[in-house]
Formats: sequence, structure tokens, C-alpha cells
Amino acid sequence: MTPNELFEEKQHLVHAAITQHFGSYAQASKLAKSNNMELDDLFQVARMLLWELCVKYDPKREDTFNAYVMKFMKWRMSNELHIKGKVIRVGTNVTSEERKNLAFHSIDIQIEDDTKDDYFAVSPVNVEEEVMLSVEYTEALSKLTPQEKVIVVKKSQGYKDDEIGKELGKSRQTISRLKTAAFKKINPNYKPIGTTSLLSECKKIKNHLLAQVI
Repeated sequence: MTPNELFEEKQHLVHAAITQHFGSYAQASKLAKSNNMELDDLFQVARMLLWELCVKYDPKREDTFNAYVMKFMKWRMSNELHIKGKVIRVGTNVTSEERKNLAFHSIDIQIEDDTKDDYFAVSPVNVEEEVMLSVEYTEALSKLTPQEKVIVVKKSQGYKDDEIGKELGKSRQTISRLKTAAFKKINPNYKPIGTTSLLSECKKIKNHLLAQVI
């Protein structure tokens, strides 16, 4: 499949990313106008990114391509709103050279009178690396059986093995065995050497699951 064909096939992701990220086209339009943009600008940002990713498409990652695109689109649109929402005031006597050297100070994105900095916070992390890490965890979780997924999710929420066992009708030993097998599928280097190791794995999984919700 050529990049053009893939780009046309994945157009629905643009619409999905906007409605999922902002709640509706109306809300997206309101946010855009509050930050010196239009709804069409958000569509253009998303489509440009989609094209970039279609050109770089790796057939080996076909199963996670949609998730990767969606996550990156949402970040790119938020970042664009963040940048366009900056306000810069300079005097008329400032030279063009001085303008180039001006430092940019970001302000929170505004929706009418409400500040939405927590929703659109943009950090200087390597976004592509963060998205890839999230996709890799999605790939890892997809290898688990439905029962293993339940156990992993419950452990990430702080449940004990015996509590999970009661819910699933299995012994604590069985849950412990299934849990270890699941963690090894997610991280082949996982070693159940104690509580610290287990909590570390659970924290990673919980953070990933929270990211999916957000």
C-alpha cells in the first residue's frame, strides 16, 4: 500500500482524534478560537501529521499503527493550541533583531473564563519516545489472555493475590503463577524477587492504563 492509499484509508482517525480529545467538534472549535485558531486549523494539523506517519509507515507495526497515530495527533493538536495561544506584546520601537531574540513565555490555554492548563499541559519530553513506549505496552498487553489481563489490571489497582483469587474463583497460588507469567510476557526480564520488583511493574502498568483513560 502506498503512502497516498494509506493516508486516504486512515482519514477517519483525524475525526476520531478530534472528537475523542476535545469531546465534540463544537468544543474543539471553541478551544481553537480561544487560542487564535480555527477548527479547520486543527484538522490541518492532524492531517499533516497523518501524512508524515503514513510516509514512515512500518508494516510490522500494523496492529498498533492506529493507536500510535491517535496518541500523536492528540499531542500535536494540543501543542499547536499551546503555541498559538501565547500572547506577545512588544513596543513599536523594538528592532527586528530584538524581536528575533525575544523569549516566549507561555500562558495557560483559556476557555472563556476557565483556565485549562492541566488538560493541555505540554512538557519538553521526547513525545515520539513516550508514544512509542505506550504503544509497546499496548502490544505487550495484547499478548495476554483475558484472565491474565484482569489479574494485571487488578494488581495495578493494588489488589492482593488472595483478593483477586476470590473474585476469579482461584487459589492464591494459581493467581501468583498466572501473575508471574503475565508479567514475563510484558517484560521478559521480569524477576519476581520481591515486593519492590512487583510494585515497580505494577506502577508502570498503572501509569500506562491511566494514560489510556486520559
